[in-house]
Amino acid sequence: MSNPVVIIGGWLSNPRDYVGMAKVLANPPYQRIVYVTDFNRRRWFAVRDPNFRPVLDALADTVHMALAETGADAVDIIGHSAGGRIARAYLGHLPFAGRVYNGQSHVHRLITLGTAHATNEVWVATFAAIMDGQYPGAFYSHVKYRSVAGRSVRGRLIGTPEEILAYQSYSVSFTDGNVIGDGIIPEKCCYLSGADNLVLVGARHSPYVTPGSWYGATQIIPAWFED
Repeated sequence: MSNPVVIIGGWLSNPRDYVGMAKVLANPPYQRIVYVTDFNRRRWFAVRDPNFRPVLDALADTVHMALAETGADAVDIIGHSAGGRIARAYLGHLPFAGRVYNGQSHVHRLITLGTAHATNEVWVATFAAIMDGQYPGAFYSHVKYRSVAGRSVRGRLIGTPEEILAYQSYSVSFTDGNVIGDGIIPEKCCYLSGADNLVLVGARHSPYVTPGSWYGATQIIPAWFED
């Protein structure tokens, strides 16, 4: 039996944002049992750096449910945006905010989608520093790491609405707005040392504005997910 898949969403996301992705992965050719972590926009909004324990607990509960209900020994985790960093923390064997998650003992594969593994974001500065200090790169050799970046939108101070939004996102969070990325996260920030780093031309970050070309779109998923 193939491993069940657990999806952990990004900052200010809702579980329903990932229903389409889950349906694709549940149908042929993948036929996976898929769980979406139940952590909604309201709960994300209440999270403050570095206390990401509420979302870590939710991810741990979802993985536990997936293992218990399927009888599998391990899961594959898909982390979108900030969810990818949360998943890396969940793998850790050291205490975080008073709890040891040790997810690496029952995670086979971690795929991150548009996750800024290198970031200057002030609202995650402490948490990101903890991750880089304790679990740099693809830290656990037995876990298969894949980091997916989009190469679709160059940020421009004066340009299309999408280019202007990208410029603002890139410059506020990552210093330089005149770079290329997925419209929210610069491509270069998604690189994770030791991982299978994959760049998808045309892939965008968010399901809200460009639902047909974001990482979880039906035609994009085969480019980064395979058995």
